[in-house]
Amino acid sequence: MLEPHERIDELFRENMRIIQSSETFSFSVDALLLADFVKVNKRDKRIMDLCSGNGIIPLLLSHRVTQPIDAVELQERLVDMAERSIQMNNKSEQITMFNMDIKSLKESMQHSSYDVITVNPPYFTNNQPIKDKGPMSIARHELHIDLKGIIEACRYLITNKGRLYMVHRAERSSEVFTELHNHGFRVRRAQYVYNDSSSKTAMFIVLEAIFNSNAYVDILPPLYIYNTDQTYSEGMLEVYFGNDRK
Repeated sequence: MLEPHERIDELFRENMRIIQSSETFSFSVDALLLADFVKVNKRDKRIMDLCSGNGIIPLLLSHRVTQPIDAVELQERLVDMAERSIQMNNKSEQITMFNMDIKSLKESMQHSSYDVITVNPPYFTNNQPIKDKGPMSIARHELHIDLKGIIEACRYLITNKGRLYMVHRAERSSEVFTELHNHGFRVRRAQYVYNDSSSKTAMFIVLEAIFNSNAYVDILPPLYIYNTDQTYSEGMLEVYFGNDRK
């Protein structure tokens, strides 16, 4: 099941496991925040996860939804790791990984076919320092696709009134809002995430955007990852372990 330099980590809230590697990409708190923010209802038929990495978002969502989940990831090794994790957790009938470039989605996927889309995109533009063009840089920097390209793909795939869920760096939130609006999305809910209550600036923004909607945005109360003593906050403990951890 494991290749060299790989390990198995626990997803405590979901009672699942995931394969990760020190040589490629390991998920971090932003993926947990995004999955926790997603709302799926009974009317939703299909879910898509873009920039899926090692499949963390589909695995987390599969714990609480029954709908089929598709996922797209560019890097072949990450797709292989994701598929083994999916098999290990007995989710092969629900989750399907596609090893493909987001820019080629129109060649093989149907227009307006997903009710819910999630995406944890590359955060950093190419005018920021890049050490190399290895797996981590591909995941973190817009080497292969930028924010506009990702949102264009979401617009192609999303159904009318479908919902897009995204996590991004807080300092790019203005750009995120603008690109979403330019492509027919209206942000419905947004939450800024801070390291702790003493932080002067936010780290992340997580949001829900609806396609072809006139909804107004609800800015939710801030989420703090840590208490001031650097223990996990109550909100973050729920993200990691759920409400029944006690």
